[in-house]
Amino acid sequence: MTVLRIFFVMIFVISANSLFAQEGNKEVDSLIGSANSFIFKNPQKTIDIGKDILKKKNIDSPYKISSYILISNGYSGLNDYQKSIEFALKANELSEQTKDIANQIRTLGLIGNQYIRIEMRDEAWHYLDKADKLSQTVSLPGSKKYLIGNINLLKGFLYKRSLDCGYAIKHFNKAINEFKKDKDNGFAKANLGQAYNQKAYCYLKINKDSAQVSFENGLADARKNGAKSLECNALIGLSEIKSSRKDFDSSNEMLLSALPLSKEAQQIEMESRIYKLLAENFIELNDFENHQKYQKLFDSTQSKFALEDVKSVNELIQKRNEFKQKNFESEQRKYVVIIYVLLGILILSSVILSYFLVNKSKKINKNVKNKIS
Repeated sequence: MTVLRIFFVMIFVISANSLFAQEGNKEVDSLIGSANSFIFKNPQKTIDIGKDILKKKNIDSPYKISSYILISNGYSGLNDYQKSIEFALKANELSEQTKDIANQIRTLGLIGNQYIRIEMRDEAWHYLDKADKLSQTVSLPGSKKYLIGNINLLKGFLYKRSLDCGYAIKHFNKAINEFKKDKDNGFAKANLGQAYNQKAYCYLKINKDSAQVSFENGLADARKNGAKSLECNALIGLSEIKSSRKDFDSSNEMLLSALPLSKEAQQIEMESRIYKLLAENFIELNDFENHQKYQKLFDSTQSKFALEDVKSVNELIQKRNEFKQKNFESEQRKYVVIIYVLLGILILSSVILSYFLVNKSKKINKNVKNKIS
């Protein structure tokens, strides 16, 4: 669950937090930059700044879209996915109205990503597929190519979660190709290492040579960009390959290099995994003292991780149920309004029809009387 959370934080922020700088409005540019900096440490502040920008007069559509995205990110930081998706949809609607293809792709990816975070995969597929199809109809400028990479990275992850690594690897390769087209783009660089690692873990059980190549690429990229959690993840993957080849000493070297990175990045799941692999390697080396040492550390961290994981799963279930309940109530209110409108139309139509029928009946009776007389 923790690794899953790391993955989405990176993709979510990078795919949504691009500044839409416009000449002549440095004040708004500064506000957007400030709002971005608060997303993790004070998401409510991000929401407040985004709403303040929307109150300004005569701001261009890209700024409005940017503000909606900021607000969406803020609500996501507060785990209010209903509100987050609501503002992401507003950003998408405005980008459609202004025919801003790049922001349409960006916002569709954001919406899809939010649905993934609450495990509503059918909805996630809908928006990611829509973004994917849209990206194939246009030629985005080089600085926006990473958006296509992000969509493919998310789709690859969904396929990987569905245990369909064949399709997952295809999408990871597409993502890598898009990210590599602009190596100087900070957004692309931030996600390239992630794509390599995700692809490598897909290959781990089916082709260890390919997995090793991808992990090594991910490791080099992570070290180049100072991404500690990605570096740790790649080292763990490479250590597993070494263990499978009975090279336990090399595997342990990698794991011991990864251990301080896991602690620095505060990734208890990775730390627990490292202890487990070290314990297994030392038993293979007949080093029972170190085996017991790391087995105890594994048991200790595993119990902490298990508690955190249960808590995370319970929170996820609660948030997903709250989201579905709010959606249901919203749909119910819509249906009630529609029913009342239809009843109103029916009653009005009945009154009008009765009026005409009564008038017509009076005219007929009058004509009959005139004929008789």
